[in-house]
Amino acid sequence: MSSVPSFENACIAPAVTGPSDVWLLGVGYAGRLEAYIVSLANLNAPSARLIAAQVDSDAWTGLAERGCYPFVNTMNDPNSPILMQQFGILSYGTYVFPNGTIGPTGYFTNTTFVSPKMFSLSPAVDGINWFNALTNKRSIYTNSRWTGIRWRSNWALDARGSRDNALTEYPTDTPLLSVGTFELKASGSNSGYHTVFDTYGSGMVYSTVASSAPINNTFDNLLTLANPQPVDMNGITLSEKSIPVTMNSVGYILDQASDDTTMVYAISPSRDATLRRVGALSDVLPFKSSMAASYMNNKIVVYSSQGKPVFNTFDTVTRKWSGPGLVKSQLQVSDDLDDTSSKMPLAAIIGGVVGGLVVIAVAVFLIIRHRRKTRSPGNSAEKVDSGNTNADTAPVQQSPSPPPPPPTQQVVISEKIQQLQPSHLPQPQHSQQQQPQQQFIHQPQPIQQYGQFDIRPQQPLPHTIMYPDGQRQSYIYVPPTFVPVQQPYPDPNSPPYSQRAHSPPVPYTSGTSAASSPTSPQHPNSFHP
Repeated sequence: MSSVPSFENACIAPAVTGPSDVWLLGVGYAGRLEAYIVSLANLNAPSARLIAAQVDSDAWTGLAERGCYPFVNTMNDPNSPILMQQFGILSYGTYVFPNGTIGPTGYFTNTTFVSPKMFSLSPAVDGINWFNALTNKRSIYTNSRWTGIRWRSNWALDARGSRDNALTEYPTDTPLLSVGTFELKASGSNSGYHTVFDTYGSGMVYSTVASSAPINNTFDNLLTLANPQPVDMNGITLSEKSIPVTMNSVGYILDQASDDTTMVYAISPSRDATLRRVGALSDVLPFKSSMAASYMNNKIVVYSSQGKPVFNTFDTVTRKWSGPGLVKSQLQVSDDLDDTSSKMPLAAIIGGVVGGLVVIAVAVFLIIRHRRKTRSPGNSAEKVDSGNTNADTAPVQQSPSPPPPPPTQQVVISEKIQQLQPSHLPQPQHSQQQQPQQQFIHQPQPIQQYGQFDIRPQQPLPHTIMYPDGQRQSYIYVPPTFVPVQQPYPDPNSPPYSQRAHSPPVPYTSGTSAASSPTSPQHPNSFHP
């Protein structure tokens, strides 16, 4: 065991080696990719052990962002790997296994992935992960930069990833971040949700349906997006520093609050499309732009490396932060998750104000009406006559106010006004014709395969959601349900899992077309070890 290393642009993911273990991957000096498993049993003194390392200065760089993604349906497998994907111009990916093996480095031809903030897992089933990803190039078939990706945990069975641009529905071209959600089931559930927030303060939820069938022709889709529904932002504005975290059926977002602390938001598209605040019931974590986030059981795990590397966790059930360096928040943030909270609902406040105004208006109307009756001309004449005791004195004449026009006259005037208005008002002329919406027709295109891994014999290796307008069901926050990860033990009847040899890729030289890189023109099925 050793101290936790400090990495720039690190990534973390839950590990299968223990209920308090997480992966920590980063790149050190001279392109050295290092993979650690860190025990968080004691957050104030976490311990790390080096599992594997790979030196490849032409593929790995500490300046590039990266993401670590577990295969959630194989977490009880002691050899279940994680996918490590690097982003930017060097968009290389590889597998890392708990036994110390790092797989070959590969990439998609002529494709780079923009950011882990636009690389969402949805769904995951039977040892397969599907992602919605934003690429650097717009497809000539779909006019979109979004693409679908499929990865299998058993690379000996399907030693490649697959990419397909045809998604049916295509999210915004100006995304801020995206987060995926899905129901964790053993098998048969190949649907989920893909939520995309844009830079204009709005969001959209898409239902996703994934295919695990083999790719036989260009019309076989990997991932389909459908039924877009707008997100109820609930008055929340996300910043460009926000960090998405997929925790099965709930998507969490960490963002910087106005007092520089970490604010937690949650969205559960399987319930409704509303973004809600998750108010912390404890001291909070200061926000740092270099944070890497993932999950562990029902907790959000955060790794920050500015100065001394630190791990913190946020329990989504108790809503409490743990770990060193917490501070008291200067904000009074109300909790949007429970509609039965003690705060007065806004609808009740508005209803009470309106009701009070109506009562006051009715009372004023009755008082004015009563005064008008007591001061009418007939009543005044009676008072004068009855009070006159001198018969020779002429009665006092009151000049009555002119009576209102008869009802028929009022109706005629109203009708004349109504007749004059339509015929004399100028009507707008719509001279500009409406342009037809451009429609993109999906044409046959080759499915880009992730580089074919050279596995030698001696090596082991429709779901739809509807939200009716004007209807909003009461919502009570329910944290995601997790099945505790038991300590995995190898099957005594299974053959031993030997270490896989690694062949580094051909060195990449910038500007050389024959070099091995994600942006060099190569055959889509080729792999360059």
